[in-house]
Amino acid sequence: HIVVVVMIVTVIAVIAVKAYTGRGTPLRGGFPSGHAAAAFAAWAAITIISEPLRHAVLISTMAFLMALLVAQSRVEAGIHSIVEVAAGAVLGTCVAIAIFQIWG
Repeated sequence: HIVVVVMIVTVIAVIAVKAYTGRGTPLRGGFPSGHAAAAFAAWAAITIISEPLRHAVLISTMAFLMALLVAQSRVEAGIHSIVEVAAGAVLGTCVAIAIFQIWG
């Protein structure tokens, strides 16, 4: 259930930052990248959840590579800049870590 909360809070945080900065629409472009935020929030959640497992490093690495592919695809498609994608990655990761620290 915590992962669902992480993803919902991440989306809310992205929309709030986009509204505050006035860059992009809630569902398209702008600062920060919502796709990158969601992908990196998922990576952080997967990493935290898989920590006690035998192959935790492999699982985390695969999730991280998938998050990087999402971020790279947003830049390559011209929808976001590298800064917007990096901001989304930091936002998503921080939200996930914070929520797992509070409720985990």
